[in-house]
Amino acid sequence: MKSMKKWLLMLMTALSVVTFAAGCSSDSEEDTGTEENMDEESSTDESNTEQ
Repeated sequence: MKSMKKWLLMLMTALSVVTFAAGCSSDSEEDTGTEENMDEESSTDESNTEQ
């Protein structure tokens, strides 16, 4: 019985670590601003101020 509890505790700990790591990871496509995206945003801002 102790052995089963020990393995269950180790499994739950491993799942918690994996879940924590997945929650803290970032999606590189959304977070990084490329020059193209920055140019599009600045041209949109400029067109809004001209109106």
